[in-house]
Amino acid sequence: MIRHLSINNLMLIDKIDMDFGIGLCVLTGETGAGKSMILESLELLSGRRVKGNIRSDNGKKTVITALVEISNYSLIKNQLDELDIKFEEEIIIKRIIDCDGKSKALINDSLVGLTTLKAITSKLFEIHSQFSEQGLLDNSTHITTLDDFGCYQSELKKLSEKWFELRTAEKNYCEERSRFEEIKNKRDEFEIYYKELRNFEPKKGEYQKLQEKKKLLQNSRKINENLNQIINNFIREDPPGIEKLFSKNLLMLNQIRDLLDQTTLNEIDKLDSISFEASEICKTFENFLNQELDHSSLEKVDDRVSNYRKLSEKHLTEPDLLESKLIEIKNNLELTEESSLNIEKLAQNFKSIQKEYLDQSEIISNLRKENAEILDNKINSEFPDLKLENACFKTIVSDCENSELGKDKVVFNIRTNPKSKMGEIKSISSGGELCRIALAIKVTAEKENSSTMVFDEVDSGIGGAVSTAVGERLKKLGQNRQVLVVTHSPQVASLGVHHFLVKKKLQNDSTSIDVIKIDGHHKTNEIARMLSGKQITNEAVEAARKLIES
Repeated sequence: MIRHLSINNLMLIDKIDMDFGIGLCVLTGETGAGKSMILESLELLSGRRVKGNIRSDNGKKTVITALVEISNYSLIKNQLDELDIKFEEEIIIKRIIDCDGKSKALINDSLVGLTTLKAITSKLFEIHSQFSEQGLLDNSTHITTLDDFGCYQSELKKLSEKWFELRTAEKNYCEERSRFEEIKNKRDEFEIYYKELRNFEPKKGEYQKLQEKKKLLQNSRKINENLNQIINNFIREDPPGIEKLFSKNLLMLNQIRDLLDQTTLNEIDKLDSISFEASEICKTFENFLNQELDHSSLEKVDDRVSNYRKLSEKHLTEPDLLESKLIEIKNNLELTEESSLNIEKLAQNFKSIQKEYLDQSEIISNLRKENAEILDNKINSEFPDLKLENACFKTIVSDCENSELGKDKVVFNIRTNPKSKMGEIKSISSGGELCRIALAIKVTAEKENSSTMVFDEVDSGIGGAVSTAVGERLKKLGQNRQVLVVTHSPQVASLGVHHFLVKKKLQNDSTSIDVIKIDGHHKTNEIARMLSGKQITNEAVEAARKLIES
């Protein structure tokens, strides 16, 4: 429900602020007073593209703002959550249009595109006029209207659940089949790779060891020369090597051991330990020199290192991971058979859920066809009182691509005179006829809906008892929702719970639009004007009073 509407700098409107409530809200005023501009602002707020010159004479931006209650709109709350827009029980929708026609839309100060704006506002308010792109002119809304009328929401919920189960089952089946086909197509290649790697027998850590061995074999002569020199430096007699010097020095220190303090004795022990460790290191070097290196294996080592590198490049991995690659290829070969069995299970599951979905879809389709006939009869019975006695309404339920809503496409068709052919509602040229048809449908079909409905030209070309019938239906429609009506009919205006008078005012040789909320004798006088014209008579005032009280 629209709580507040603010319009700034739109055509002849400088600034207007309007507070609305629930029920029937009527907007009246003389022809050309500017009522259509208020409707224009709502259409712009609902995401309609800017057409023509909005206003550029004063260099100011056009700003349209609405405070909208969303407490009963769970779908909109979900949309806002997905858009990461913070909200409470009300949101502020704003449309800003520059002088050059460029515009931007905001919801709670967050920028949104026109597509998003339309998706949200289409659930908040519905505009019915000759050129509106909302409501009945959008065929996609017809199926929802029929379903609301039929009251088989529990069956629709089952259908929706089966649809999402079906989509999930199809996704799982397709993904597994794709994986299977990929492995299957590469099976021959995998078998060659597996045989090649299995014969090579890669082992984790082997590549590093081979590199070390290769380096050792390539540099064995230099290593032997250096180690021999080190050993000689350690054990030679003349001049004395390291071992002899250690022994000589330790002997001298031990001779004076009894004369030294504990700290010095500890250092002697350290020196003795170092001498022992040095001797052990020397023995290790000697053992290394004594081992027999197979220099003939250098070629074999070099070949294996080279093969490691070639295979790692081939399989786009590190040499040390070739063993893991072998296991991976083996698993892929084993998965071919396993995947084949899994595909069969997934296919059976998909077919089972598909049948359940199609069965439920058929149930919904039958319900739609049954209720379409009932809806048609009820809507057609509304037409005579709305001066649409020659009109004929027909709901067409036909097959279409499966979706969350089932297998049906629902389109409302109409014929407004006996000589014309049945056609879609959007083909109707008369704005007044369209609004009255929309009124008949909404009064008949919708059990409960919280969206705001806006009607323009609903009383075009009618009067008297017909206007009263239109007004009564608008009032009925407004029992549980907000209904905004631009009207020239005193009968309709008299039934309004909220009444807004739209007037032109002249100030400083400039014309602007003003809107005043009226009640009491002001409302009586306005309805009297609508009855009698500019010259308000006592008879018109009395007639207006009777209309309001009736």
